[in-house]
Amino acid sequence: MEDKEERKTVKLPPYVKAVYGWLYCNWQMSRFFDRVWLLKLLTLGNYGKLQASLLKEIAPKSKVLQIGATFGDQIEKTAEKIGFSGKYDLIDVCGTQIRRCEEKYKYLFPNMHFLHQDGTKALEDKYDVIICYNLLHELPILSKIKVVDNALNSLTDKGKVVFVDYHNPSFWHPLRYVVRMFNRLYQPFAEKMWDREIHSYATKTRGFVWKKTTFFGGFYQKTVAIKKQKLVE
Repeated sequence: MEDKEERKTVKLPPYVKAVYGWLYCNWQMSRFFDRVWLLKLLTLGNYGKLQASLLKEIAPKSKVLQIGATFGDQIEKTAEKIGFSGKYDLIDVCGTQIRRCEEKYKYLFPNMHFLHQDGTKALEDKYDVIICYNLLHELPILSKIKVVDNALNSLTDKGKVVFVDYHNPSFWHPLRYVVRMFNRLYQPFAEKMWDREIHSYATKTRGFVWKKTTFFGGFYQKTVAIKKQKLVE
């Protein structure tokens, strides 16, 4: 685990301060949003379903990396699924989020490591599973590309990347245009998740099989990139 001096060397991207600084750089607001009941409300009742779908992709004793801290109990449930015989690394570009997770989890899950690191920068280790949970919709397009590429390049021979994020809702979805307006006002990078498939952000897709599952009328997605060696006929 890195010390406080090392944390100072990680530069917070300007867009984080401009768009999400009120939440991710504010200890009080982060603590407020770190509630399961609130996340269930904000995801319109899909919180548990999305989390369960993620956990299906993780085997006990796996070596797992998560790019980006989350609120609620997703991290806790993931650590429980991995178990004490596995390894769970969590990185985030925002030091406040890393400190919040350290405070919350370091005594519960000693096999977790909390790293203040930018997910757009090259990763040094290899993992069985890499998680991007509701992360891509918060990133500008160039950062989306870098994160997707870094994740794909950091897998073991039988590894997979699991993306859980927004998706283009069906045209009949009653919240489609409400959400579009909200995104344009408050989440300027989210609509790109409507316009493009996640695999289109990868500069190299050969060697992977991509599988997508949608939820809530196409409102959310789970997209999994699996190295071809992982598939069994």
